[in-house]
This record gives sequence, structure tokens and C-alpha cells, in this order.
Amino acid sequence: MAVWGIGANWDKRDVSREFVGYSTASIGYDEKDNSTFHDKMKKVNVGDLIFIKAKFMEKGTMLVKAIGIVTDKSLCLENGFDGHEGIKVHWVRNLTDNPVEIISPGEYGSTHTFYEEKDKNVIKRIIDLL
Repeated sequence: MAVWGIGANWDKRDVSREFVGYSTASIGYDEKDNSTFHDKMKKVNVGDLIFIKAKFMEKGTMLVKAIGIVTDKSLCLENGFDGHEGIKVHWVRNLTDNPVEIISPGEYGSTHTFYEEKDKNVIKRIIDLL
């Protein structure tokens, strides 16, 4: 099982609630504009954990807005939202009204739109929040 972090800030608009409401995790870029994030999302598997995060600095804290389990890894428009491809997620914990701050070491990726979380302490904290 992998643990993935995804941002939900599209053109300065927080779409975290939409992700939860539509049971999706979507990339706010078209594949032709940014294939890197789409390639990473194709590595996600059913049963992986995913969390919506906000992080603006390399080191310090990260806000966790929701935690879920991937239920359909097919990256497509039908699984997405607002004309963007996505995957289906059962959001187990909705923290959008009261995001939880966790310490993040600032490894490569945590400030990016979509990444695989590797830090054991961050993963443990995410699991503890379920």
C-alpha cells in the first residue's frame, strides 16, 4: 500500500470540498500541459491511501484536509471533476472545515500537486488520523 498526497488548489481556488463531494482526486492540469502528474497518478492502486494537503514551504508544516482510500484507479474524465481526469476515492475522514497540521520534513514532492509520501512519520500521522 502506498500513501499519496494531492493538492486541491486550482487557480487559487480550494477544491477540497469538491473532491470529497464528488468522491474524486483529480489533477487540475490537462495531460498535454503537465504529463508528469498524470504519469504519477497512473501508479496509484486500489486500496492505496490518499490525502488532500496544503503545503507552501519546503520545510515545516502541512495541512491535511481529507484522507481516503482509492476505490477506482482508472484515470479518466468519468472519475474526475470539472472537466479534469481523476480517480475515485472513498474519503474516510473529511477535515476540510478543520484541517489538521502535521510536521513535514519537506522532502521533494510535498509541495507539488501530486506525490508519493515516503516519510514514515508523516505516514504514521496520516494513518493515526483515520
